[in-house]
Amino acid sequence: MGDLLSEQILVLFLILAAGAWLGHLSVRRVSLGGAGVLFVAMVFGHLGLKVPREIMDLGLVLFVYAVGLQAGPRFFRTFRRSGLQFVVIALVTVGSGAAAVVAVAYALKIPYDLACGMYAGALTCTPALAAAMDAAGAGHSAALSVGYGLAYPFSMIGVVLLVQFLPKLLRRDLKREEVAWETELQAESPKLLVKMFRITNPNLEGVALSEVNPGRMSVANITRVRRGEKVFMATPDTTLTAGDVVMVTGPGEELDKMRLLLGDETEVPMDLNTAIVSEEVDVTEASLAGKDLRDMRVWQRYGVVITRIRRQGFEIAPTGSARLDMGDTLVVVGERQAVKEFEAQVDPGKGKADETNMVPFLVGLVLGICLGLVPLPLPNGMTLKLGAAGGAFVFSLLLGHFGRIGKLRLYVPQAAKYLSRELGLMLFLAGAGTLAGSRFMEVLQKQGWKLFGAGALVTVVTAAVGLVVMDRLYRMRTLSSLGALCACMTNPPALGAAASQTRTDLPTLAYASVYPVALIFKIVLAQVLVEIALRLP
Repeated sequence: MGDLLSEQILVLFLILAAGAWLGHLSVRRVSLGGAGVLFVAMVFGHLGLKVPREIMDLGLVLFVYAVGLQAGPRFFRTFRRSGLQFVVIALVTVGSGAAAVVAVAYALKIPYDLACGMYAGALTCTPALAAAMDAAGAGHSAALSVGYGLAYPFSMIGVVLLVQFLPKLLRRDLKREEVAWETELQAESPKLLVKMFRITNPNLEGVALSEVNPGRMSVANITRVRRGEKVFMATPDTTLTAGDVVMVTGPGEELDKMRLLLGDETEVPMDLNTAIVSEEVDVTEASLAGKDLRDMRVWQRYGVVITRIRRQGFEIAPTGSARLDMGDTLVVVGERQAVKEFEAQVDPGKGKADETNMVPFLVGLVLGICLGLVPLPLPNGMTLKLGAAGGAFVFSLLLGHFGRIGKLRLYVPQAAKYLSRELGLMLFLAGAGTLAGSRFMEVLQKQGWKLFGAGALVTVVTAAVGLVVMDRLYRMRTLSSLGALCACMTNPPALGAAASQTRTDLPTLAYASVYPVALIFKIVLAQVLVEIALRLP
């Protein structure tokens, strides 16, 4: 048995498998989720087993990179709308942690280097610890590490459990929050509907569809025409006559406008022509990414009509200004052969919609890590480094928003993002858990429960202040508050616990919005605390 446990790769997957099983156990609909891996890893760490640090770092980088790619498409829109709010939340929360550390250290007469390490541990921020060690010098590194190790386990586990149980303790209806948020998204990107209208407007007699909707700029599009018992495709040259029935696709408000323009709404079959089909076509041809629909001249070249564009769970009206992206799903209507010819041009490689474009994916990781290693000068001679994970996260937000690095266009399926996020989180938890477990009893024996309680108090004060600001001052949704709290505490496992409670991206978006600001504040404050302490008599 000892020989087996000497194999680190076996130990790693034992932790992952046992932790995933423990996390899925449910008692009264409450489960540990990702924290299961952390608890199992702590037991293994206490027994003297460990996961290589490189595995933990790899997991953290993969996790934050996937989170950034997932949040990037909506991050900048969210931050533009509520940017100041996120800055205030990060500054007040992180600043309250620093104030709590100063107060606790003064009351208990804790050495400053131990207290500064405790600050980084209580907010589970390894980059802040590294910054404090650089500022303090080699002579104080051991004490800083002890303070970090003392506060880290409680903060890591405590925030995970807080996120897991807080909605139930506060009796918050997360389902109602999900519905309210989805309703807001629906208002921004209305769902497309299909209605039929009988042409009764005499001004449309003999008018071509290209004149009714020039350049297909309207977000409501006519796709089929029924004349008598014959149903045919709506092309730019199709002329309307009184009594025609047209099928129109668009948002509800636009369809109401079309009713005023065309005539009365009606219900008649529009699928009498079996040669006309409706198919879903994935965009996998890289040259089409970034192109406007008007530039494709779909009507003129292929004789088909695009009725809907689906992207990451949202429907986009296929107007002339709509821009295609890799992985989009187009709902196409047309003659069977014409649809096949269009599909051959747009989706030349079947199955590519499920494949990740690895070159830009990996190049983005390299550039993000390099960004995190660049020292940024601050006043008073201090420098700031985001670290590999921080750099990868910031760069992934940009990459998720723009979707390309130069001429390299990135496409990552949702399933791949989910796998990278979950596997990265589990790898990080396995490493962090064994590290915490190996030092947990040692730190307690050396420093005593008093200092353990001091670190726990800093974590509790920081989390409580952050939640009060988010809930009372800004009236944020519970799911958003949980995501923002995870960012303020730099706690990826807690984000995993928050994300597991909802089908929406609310926690992830809040995390992505607060994380960069909170990370920078913590790194700066850790160095400021050291600089102030060094100048004290």
